[in-house]
Amino acid sequence: MISARVAIHEAARTPYAVGMRRRAKGTWVITGAASGFGREFAQQLAGEGAPLALWDRDEAGLKQTAQAIAHARTHGIVVDVTDPAAVRRASTETLETLGTVAHVVHCAGVLRVGSAETMPADDYATMMRVNYLGSVHVAQALLPQLREADGRATLLLVASIAGLRGFPELSGYCASKFAVVGFAQALRAELHGSSVDVRVLCPPAGDTPMVRDLPRRPAIYRLSPLMSAEAVVAAALEGLDRRSWLLLVDPTSRALHALDSLAPWLVDRIVALATR
Repeated sequence: MISARVAIHEAARTPYAVGMRRRAKGTWVITGAASGFGREFAQQLAGEGAPLALWDRDEAGLKQTAQAIAHARTHGIVVDVTDPAAVRRASTETLETLGTVAHVVHCAGVLRVGSAETMPADDYATMMRVNYLGSVHVAQALLPQLREADGRATLLLVASIAGLRGFPELSGYCASKFAVVGFAQALRAELHGSSVDVRVLCPPAGDTPMVRDLPRRPAIYRLSPLMSAEAVVAAALEGLDRRSWLLLVDPTSRALHALDSLAPWLVDRIVALATR
């Protein structure tokens, strides 16, 4: 008889799409599309032929992304995800311009670093408004369309490995990304049995403008090299056809998350050594 441990392991390896509806056809909404992971998602999805709604508050960056994928059908919308009314308007504009939204990749986010004790309150508030409440606003505005999709719809929220484990000098960022993970898990449970597939992407620090433009990188980033946006996005898109709702896209993150579940004291030690 197969052991419970082996059964669980095999189930985790099974493609998520088995026994589920086919992936819906329709418009993809990509937030944070002006740069970083958002731009890379747009570039990799452009080859699939689906309409792409590009959302960001950076109008110049949106135009650059659209120009990079001029062969694709796109529509750019300047929107601030911290404004729920603006997000609802963007949802309506997307529907009217490109048709029903079938998939959402929510990348919009901000990063502030520094000591938990001295970080300004405004920095904490900004990260919660953009990273967490932005995710809530986008989900609430687009879920009605996702429910109408003909097939399996996707709501992919981008969090971080820092949303699964607290790291020094990233207290506010960790808190905001922990909130994203918790929100996604709760929403996924509420939507169980529906055609909306909620996932959360927890990448390591990426080689993106958000990280490259930091005046100083936290010491914990020495644990692994910055991962290219191209590699993160390719792994994430592949992961959408796998079972796990939590997408970990590199060996270091997978090992750290597994070890933190089994021996958190050992991860404490590793973090302490990495940040000396």
